[in-house]
Amino acid sequence: MKPINKITQCFIIALLFVATFAAAQDTRFSQPLNNQLALNPAMMALTSDFRISLTYRNQWASIDKGYVSYTGSLLYPLFLKTGGAAKYTTRKAEGKSRMDFGLNITDDKSGGFNRLNATLSVGYSLQLSPEHSLSAALNLGYVHYSFNVLHQTWDEQFSNGSYDANALSNENLNLNKGSVDVGLGLMYHYVQDKGKWQAFAGLGAFHVNQPNLTVQNTDGSLGKLATRFNIQAGVKMIGAKIDFTPVMLYNIQGRYKQFTGGMLLAYKFGEKGKLVVGSWYKEKQSVVLQAGYEHKLFFFTYSYDFGISKLDRTTKGLMTHEVTLAFKLVDVAKKKGIKNNSFF
Repeated sequence: MKPINKITQCFIIALLFVATFAAAQDTRFSQPLNNQLALNPAMMALTSDFRISLTYRNQWASIDKGYVSYTGSLLYPLFLKTGGAAKYTTRKAEGKSRMDFGLNITDDKSGGFNRLNATLSVGYSLQLSPEHSLSAALNLGYVHYSFNVLHQTWDEQFSNGSYDANALSNENLNLNKGSVDVGLGLMYHYVQDKGKWQAFAGLGAFHVNQPNLTVQNTDGSLGKLATRFNIQAGVKMIGAKIDFTPVMLYNIQGRYKQFTGGMLLAYKFGEKGKLVVGSWYKEKQSVVLQAGYEHKLFFFTYSYDFGISKLDRTTKGLMTHEVTLAFKLVDVAKKKGIKNNSFF
């Protein structure tokens, strides 16, 4: 190996420590309510649809292709029957409690670094009264962190000033690390008796076992994925033509803390569709504008981040786009004849 390669390799190893620390911060989506499983697994109880959603996020694309995230999730509610003779004579007892199942897969890419997280969520909700319900959920998953040398360039791949991507670099820095990942969630949901408004408040805890994602260890230190806490609360005010939904979020992960506040407005077109527009303020990071269309069978949302951080003020061309497409395959509550009090 040439001397310059030794310097380069030392730099890459040092970068691994920096990247491992950076990877300790989860993706902060610009459309948080479209990524409920990233906020709190207990929020599965706020929808009564069997749905599949896909999200694509591209942040700071002008800086070496930036950070790219792909997320796919599935939600399925299972309404349970309560005990006693009522379950044989009426369906009113059905829906007093429910179980929710969710699957979430997120793939975060940044150059040669990649983090893949696959999580299965199971939740249980109990309706305490027609207005009040409580939900709890558990996340069990696997997180995998890796660095791929094939995404890098080396001096052996340059010849007479020309770069050949197929030339061998003779480097061996393919590093991988995986670990079990555990999370929890709690949520309270209130529905006003006349159905004019409803509210929720909850707490999600992710990586409670602090998975070890160390891919290169020379001094005995561990690159643990810090536990992330997300506190959320929101209100939905339902009108004849327009719904207003203010929401507040607070993220804590290691030394990183961030407040996020937003307001969504939904204008209804009859019973089948509505136009949804809104804005989010992500503390010290960005102001987000989003717009989308929601149908009874699907919804589509696009958002753009206007950066307000120090990096945005000193670096030109930073852009963040996020797109979500979701399909509501079955309205499970309606199919079972249960009154639908879903927030989403």
